[in-house]
Amino acid sequence: MLQEEIDSHLPKTNFDKQGILACLPCFFYEIVVFYIKLTVPYLFKSTFFVFASLFATLVFADQELDKIRDAVKNFDVVNKAQPPRILVYSKPSGFAHKSIPTGVKALRLLAEKTKAFRPEFTNKVEDFTSDNLKNFDGLIFNNTTRIEKEFASMQQRKTLLDFIKQGKGFAGFHGASDAGMPKWPEYTDMIGGCFNGHPWNAGGTWPFTVEDKSHVLCKDFPAGTFLFSDEIYQYKGYERKNVRVLVSLDSKKSGIGGKSETNDYPVSWIKSYGKGRVFYSNFGHNKASWWTPYLLKHFLSGIRWAVGEIDGPAESLPLPEPK
Repeated sequence: MLQEEIDSHLPKTNFDKQGILACLPCFFYEIVVFYIKLTVPYLFKSTFFVFASLFATLVFADQELDKIRDAVKNFDVVNKAQPPRILVYSKPSGFAHKSIPTGVKALRLLAEKTKAFRPEFTNKVEDFTSDNLKNFDGLIFNNTTRIEKEFASMQQRKTLLDFIKQGKGFAGFHGASDAGMPKWPEYTDMIGGCFNGHPWNAGGTWPFTVEDKSHVLCKDFPAGTFLFSDEIYQYKGYERKNVRVLVSLDSKKSGIGGKSETNDYPVSWIKSYGKGRVFYSNFGHNKASWWTPYLLKHFLSGIRWAVGEIDGPAESLPLPEPK
């Protein structure tokens, strides 16, 4: 009697198996609709952010290229039938500078505009074999921090250094000196010094002195002293007698002291290495270094000097008298 009473208040529907099976498609349809309603806003937002990031990357990348193009637009073309081939290595094995891609763009555009050299870009240490290096006149290391981790074998290291010793060229920028000591001191000997901190941070504007105003690598600086914003290193394994300092930082005028008792803080220098030539510049941490015309001219002259395209003395200069 109780069941009959309950049944009398229920809708008169036959819940047989066939009816239930017939309703399953509708049930799953409702689940799918609910899921779509729940996830589409999230998917839309995710897609929007992905495309927004890609768009921003493309826009800013183009802005960098535009700045570099504008910087080199009035650079002279070098008329040479066979410009030197240079292998450009840009892989960091330590700190990865955000300006590495900017440096690659600048070096590519510098070569395209001036025809002064033919770069080939790589991030593969496997390209540094004796057979492959025979195809090149020089090397550029673009912010290649702690390369002793990548050039791990004695043979790799010997091949690299022998290439330069035997008469080829080397140009290094910024983090290229953050390598060598203590595990590969011979590399530090080659480049001229090893990173030992940067008391002068990237956000500051620092006073620089062109020490060798008459040198061919320095003729495009705007004045004998200038202000610029970049991250500036101090060095261990550096001795002034082993290099020719072209540009230096005056720590006394900067208001920040370093570890040198003689206030000797080189920024750009050149040196001989065996029969080869080495150019190094500390500039290149900040992206703006790679679209500043007088620095790009300095970089280009340093590269060309390293591969023997232009001449200039490499003998050491005494530390300037303090003013």
